[in-house]
Amino acid sequence: MRLVALCGLGFVVLTVVVVAGTVPGDARVSAAAVDAALASPGPTRVAQVVEAVTQPVWVYLAGLAGVVVAHRRGRRRPARAALAAGAVAAVASPALKALTDRARPALEAGLTTADGGSFPSGHVLASTTVVLSFVLLLVPPSRRAAVAAVGAVELVVVAVDRVWLGAHWPSDVLGGWLLAAVLVGTAAWWASRSERDRHLRGAPGGARLDGGR
Repeated sequence: MRLVALCGLGFVVLTVVVVAGTVPGDARVSAAAVDAALASPGPTRVAQVVEAVTQPVWVYLAGLAGVVVAHRRGRRRPARAALAAGAVAAVASPALKALTDRARPALEAGLTTADGGSFPSGHVLASTTVVLSFVLLLVPPSRRAAVAAVGAVELVVVAVDRVWLGAHWPSDVLGGWLLAAVLVGTAAWWASRSERDRHLRGAPGGARLDGGR
């Protein structure tokens, strides 16, 4: 939980900085990315396809399918934890966008269909929540390395895509990563603790931790 707590603190600090003013480096990186996108129509068209297929609604539906499969295969507590993390992420994204009311960096460039608030990135939050849920909760340990490798590539592609198209500032991407880590990390901790408590209750004599006193 220490890493989860650090991610939570990082997200709170980043949110305060975003609300208070400009995040250092955001404008420079965003301007360079959008200039490159305008000068590179081929990669930009690919980025626009990525934007369409990684819309949060599709990503969360993929995660829901994983939850259903895991639940049917007996991973009930992890499946419920993943479902809770996804539900909170889906609600938190528009709520935080409305609260922070941050303008997007380059809508005038006409590269993205995004609108509304910018912080945190909904695409990044959804993708990271679902990828981490698969890795930490939904797939068996023997498959986690492969899923993590594929998921890492997807997360990098989505992160670059959001900045490339001028839909998000780099700090929006960071905010999505941090919030997803908090949500899924907390869910994984709950699932692990719940599973451990279930085993203790089922142990002979209740496995009393007080030495039987």
